[in-house]
Amino acid sequence: MIWMVFLGAVALIIGGMLIASPNTLIKMSEELNRMVTRIDEQVVKYRIGFGVSLILAAIFLFFYAYMLGRGR
Repeated sequence: MIWMVFLGAVALIIGGMLIASPNTLIKMSEELNRMVTRIDEQVVKYRIGFGVSLILAAIFLFFYAYMLGRGR
């Protein structure tokens, strides 16, 4: 359950950054290019779709983790 909350938080942060400030992700990618794969041009090109998809995935993961925790 903890991993779902973590993945949901990561998806929410990256999805929000893709929508709100894609240049920040590009700068982070350029600075950390040895540790992090560079953001593909297609992701940046379709950043709204990817960002919304990641936020929806985060909402689903948070909901699923909540329902699993509630059942115990």
